[in-house]
This record gives sequence, structure tokens and C-alpha cells, in this order.
Amino acid sequence: MASDPAFAYLAEGKLYLKRDGAAPRLIDSPFVQSMLDRVARDRQRNDWKSEGLGWQFGAPRMLGLRGSGQPPPEVRRVQYTGVARGAMPNELLYALDTDHVGGLFSFDVVDSHERRLFHRNQFRARDLSRNPRDGTLALSLLQTDGSANIATIAAEGKGLRELTEGDSRDEAPAWSADGRMLVFQSAGIGRDSHGVPRGLGPYAVQQLDLERGELTTLVEDDRFDYLTPRLAPDGSLFCIRRPYQPHEPISPLKVAADVLLFPYRVARATVQFLNFFSMMFARKPLLTAGGPPKEGPDARYLMLWGTMIDTEKALNRSRKLGGSSLVPSSWALVRRDDRGAEETIATAVLAFDLCPNGLLFTNGTTVSYRSPAGQVTQLTTGRLIERVVALD
Repeated sequence: MASDPAFAYLAEGKLYLKRDGAAPRLIDSPFVQSMLDRVARDRQRNDWKSEGLGWQFGAPRMLGLRGSGQPPPEVRRVQYTGVARGAMPNELLYALDTDHVGGLFSFDVVDSHERRLFHRNQFRARDLSRNPRDGTLALSLLQTDGSANIATIAAEGKGLRELTEGDSRDEAPAWSADGRMLVFQSAGIGRDSHGVPRGLGPYAVQQLDLERGELTTLVEDDRFDYLTPRLAPDGSLFCIRRPYQPHEPISPLKVAADVLLFPYRVARATVQFLNFFSMMFARKPLLTAGGPPKEGPDARYLMLWGTMIDTEKALNRSRKLGGSSLVPSSWALVRRDDRGAEETIATAVLAFDLCPNGLLFTNGTTVSYRSPAGQVTQLTTGRLIERVVALD
């Protein structure tokens, strides 16, 4: 390999680009900056609004942006939630999410020109993938009830269409090399008798043939989650396999107590419901008793496909074994052939992507390249790296 592959990655809600052997470059969105500037102007005109420390030490500093003071609620949280390679060598496609407004954008990394493709209130897009044939974007669209559907939108940002539905989390879509198939991970949402979300079932890999309208289950196992599937040009399937951890069943005694104590039951259900949504949307738990505390700008907890990871504890465990991974070795990157035989490519893998010649993967703190011959090269290090996308 003549040079390191170019790639982009998401870490702590921020977007980085690395190429040409240079240090990672933080990508700043002009859309976000315009929001912050507007907030600053509104704040000057409305000095009666209260000031606060949360925002002063929050998103602007985390994202490397200008602006301070207490903004209105719609810009308290800003994060990149998806990234994909564009049609041109210098083009990035990404999704941005704030508390109320979300959008899809194209960005020229040479002249830092951003083009808005689509945006609207309560638009929560994740996990972008660009069709190599016609540029159509596939994405995971979060719904207000906690479910997520696979959707597509044309390259110019028109014709948003939801392809899946139901009480499930359909996420991480990826196009086949010929642009005719979509693969994605899907897990059913478990709810109690009151309709409150309690957890997720095992993630399976689904394949959607858009021309025929056929949905096929490629991989399904009650013992494992199969995550972030990718189809190689030869038809083999790459994905992350991790042990499935079922949600702890509800005790009948606790249910009886809830029935007797109706007000308490309602309050408890409401808190659990809101906690579920907080973790799914903002990846921040509301509950502190017996669980992770609420986080500040220095995020310690990472929500990965329904699993909350205490990154501090995970790193301590990994260091004792001589590593620096956010996920255990049981999170394995595997390759499945057309007969269903699995080959383990790497362990302790949090995210990956296929290159034209090899693959990229991360354990949450490093991004590495694996050549077709199996040689592994470390490309960069970072903090809470949760997505990686090859750009070559």
C-alpha cells in the first residue's frame, strides 16, 4: 500500500477527517456556527434571559466552535450522527442532530463549503450510506416512540421515503457494491404491559432487495447480536458479532407492588420510559441510582446499539490485559461466506468499514487498517471513537 487510506470518524459527537498522513482534522459545520451566531445575536437583544454554565462549558468547546452564553433549548445539544463518502474525492456527507432540528449536509473538505441537502424539526438521522450507483442516501431514522426505521433520500435531498416500519430498531444500513441491495441490523423492542420500553431483542441482519421489494434475514441467532453489516463485492458478509445480553425479567412481586401502589407505578413507568428515550436519543441516562450518573461535557458513558458502556471501567479492564479497548474481545469482526461459515477477522472491534483494498476498524480508542494479507497498521488514536468510514 503506497499510502495510508483516507477516512473519517465520529468521536464524542464530533467529526474528524484523516488523510495524506496528516493529523486528524476536526470538521466544523457552518450550519452549526450560524446557529450559534444567531443565538449570540438573540442573547444580545434579550439580555433578560438567564445565563448558565452548562452551555458555556458545553457544545461550543466540545465542537471547537465559537459562541458562549445560554442558548435556547434547540441548540443545547449538537452532534454528528452519521458520515459517508461523497460522490467526489473531496466530498463528505454527514448528518447533524440538535435537540429540535436535524439535517443532512454535503461538505467540500478543500474549500470548507457546506451545502444543506435536507433539514427539518425532529429529524433524527443516523448511520449514512451512499449508493455507489445513483448517490441515494440510506439512513436510520429515529422515531418519537423509540423505534427506528430504514429510510432513503435522493442525492439532492428530495424524496425522503421510509422503507421499514414496526416496533423495532432498524439501524446501520449499508448498500451492496452494485447498489441494488441494502443490509441493516434489526432488533425488536421489548415493552412491558404498560407499553414502556424495557430493552431490545437480539440484533439480526436483514437484506432488502429494493427492486423486488423482498426482505430476507441473512443472520439471526438468539445468542448473539450481529451489528453494522457490510456486503463485500464477492458477496461475503462482514459484521460485528457480540454476545446478546437479554434484559432482566420483571419480578412478579414487583409488578404486584406496582399494582397496589398505583401512583408509584405510574411515576416509575414514566421515569423508565423517559430514561429509555434519553439513552436512545441523547445517549445520556436520566437515572442515577444504581446506574451511571448524568454526564457533563466530558462524556464517560457511550450508548452502543442498546448497550450502555462505562468507558472508564472498560478502559481499566482493558489496560489490565495490556490493551486499550472500549469493548471486550467478545465483540468480534467476522466474515460469513455464502454457506454461513464464519471467520474471525479481529477481536475487540467497536466499528469497521470496508476499503477497496482491505478494511478499517476501531476498538474505540484507535483506528487501524488491515491489509488483504492480514497485516494490521495503527493509523490514529482518539477518545470514544464510535464510527469509522473509508473514503478511498
